[in-house]
Order: sequence, then structure tokens, then C-alpha cells
Amino acid sequence: MDLIINSHEGDIYLVNEQQHNSQRILCDSNHHPLRFASISSIKQHYQEQAIDKVWLVQHSAYDEMCGLQSANQPMKMPLSW
Repeated sequence: MDLIINSHEGDIYLVNEQQHNSQRILCDSNHHPLRFASISSIKQHYQEQAIDKVWLVQHSAYDEMCGLQSANQPMKMPLSW
């Protein structure tokens, strides 16, 4: 399984699990996206599972805040797990 960690302002991390070209967001028992406060807490959540690749996706509103055209592509980088 691969993880795609989406980083948002305010120390909010949301996780998408990817298996066999299918993605789903990790949700709690009420079907709300499960929020993490750090990458360490995500690691702890998945410590018992086999993870193949982990990607960090950073969304930024900086360009829009400065009056520039929005950069459509977020920054995506692999993480050592």
C-alpha cells in the first residue's frame, strides 16, 4: 500500500491510501476524514502495516494571496518511511 499525505495550513494532514490504482481517503468511524497533526502521528498510526511508498503533497495558497495566478500543481515529494 502507498500513502499520499496531503499537508494543509494549520498543521492538518490528511491521508489517502492507494492500492492497485485505487485511492481512498482515510476516515474515522463517522466517515469524516481522519486528521493528523504531524507526520509522526501518521507513522504511529501505520506502524503495524506494510507501506511501500509515501508521498507528501504540499498545497499552497501563496500565489493566490499575492495576487498571482494560482499554481495548479501542488508540490509532491517522496518521504523516507
